[in-house]
Amino acid sequence: MIEHEGIVEEISDNNLTVRILQQSACGTCSAKGYCSAAESKEKLIHITDSTEKIQVHDKVIVLGTESMGYKAVFWAYIAPLILILFTVILATTVWKLTEIQSTFVAILSLIPYYICLYLLKNKMTRNFQFTIKKTDTTNPSEI
Repeated sequence: MIEHEGIVEEISDNNLTVRILQQSACGTCSAKGYCSAAESKEKLIHITDSTEKIQVHDKVIVLGTESMGYKAVFWAYIAPLILILFTVILATTVWKLTEIQSTFVAILSLIPYYICLYLLKNKMTRNFQFTIKKTDTTNPSEI
């Protein structure tokens, strides 16, 4: 299960907008101030939820399945790599282009790929559904 802590920014009907701080694997390292590899970004996640009573500024945990992570990696990294390799092989063997021309054609082949991804974003959104749960804000030592 993929989990991110976040804060609810906006609620309209059953649609929530949650702000999360996405950190790289070394984002919590104590040496991150001295390292250029450390990276963190704020992201807004849109979630359809009707199960819990949540209000604006509540701390929540955004949950996603590992299979969603694998799908995201496939569409973001593996599919474009396969497309580039296929195009280079096709361009050099079938179309008899030079290596530089084949490389240029392969890079240009990414344009329709990303246009298709953009046009299919609503369908992809349905495949990448996050759930949410409210964090326990009470501290047991205070009770």
